[in-house]
Amino acid sequence: MKIKILVLSAMLLGVSAYAQAQEVNDSTDSIDMGIMYLDPLFEYPIAPEELVEFREKCNWLASNFWNPLDIKNKDAVDQNKLNDAFKVYATTVQYADKDVVTAAVDKLMKSLQKNPMLTFQMIKAAEETIYGPRAEFWIDELYTRMLAAAMTNKKFPASKRVRYEQQLKQLENSLIGKTPATFNFVRPNGDAAQYFPMSTPTIIMFGDPDCDECRLGKLRMQSNISFSKAVTDGKINVLFIIPDAETGWEKTVSDFPKQWSIGASDTVAEIYDIREIPEIYVVDSDGKIVSKHIGVVDAMSIAMSTIK
Repeated sequence: MKIKILVLSAMLLGVSAYAQAQEVNDSTDSIDMGIMYLDPLFEYPIAPEELVEFREKCNWLASNFWNPLDIKNKDAVDQNKLNDAFKVYATTVQYADKDVVTAAVDKLMKSLQKNPMLTFQMIKAAEETIYGPRAEFWIDELYTRMLAAAMTNKKFPASKRVRYEQQLKQLENSLIGKTPATFNFVRPNGDAAQYFPMSTPTIIMFGDPDCDECRLGKLRMQSNISFSKAVTDGKINVLFIIPDAETGWEKTVSDFPKQWSIGASDTVAEIYDIREIPEIYVVDSDGKIVSKHIGVVDAMSIAMSTIK
């Protein structure tokens, strides 16, 4: 992480900073024994000095970062080096304008259409960096856009396609700003039920009753007087859904609030983006996802703020 920040600073500040970052990289390499630092896949571009504003520099890097990459070479590149490059790129695009990033990613994926191997490797690097369990941060909208473009490539490796098509389906069903997908679940008493967006702000917690963080989240919601009153008054709905529940799950939710909708679903994990437990979504009164991948405290605050 330290080296990535140094490299990004160098790209933003110019050549002299780049040299300083390399010196630190060299010295750090001799200090942090057992840590391997890779030579870059290509020379990372440096924002022009005439660009003064930080956002301007990030916009330029978002648009020009991949220019030095040899896209015409059909041989596989070093995946670790590509992953490292994507980490630097992803760190940059977080601070760039959305429309600039969108245009840059569309351009990149279009340029990769004739190179299915590099397309796959780029998606793999993006998965590692902005989607997967080892990612330092998630950028769902960017990853979804890259996946959608990659899946239009008929030469994308068939053995890998199913995995990424599933990820794309889950993400498209649950992006912020979108209407959440309907799903079926079973209540503790055995009754069949279905979730669909309503005009009442809703918190959906995908969790496990035996998960410490899930139980802590339950207690926080129960102990918040104003939030609990809003739930009791029907101003906020709370769903606690167990994906792929084990036999006997009904007994584990016996102490959950009666005002909540509790249930289990063996299909919801195929429909929704559930990368961690608990996974929390907030749906507003317009039936749109306004937040996800957040904690219970933030979820309560957001839900309360959407009450009309």
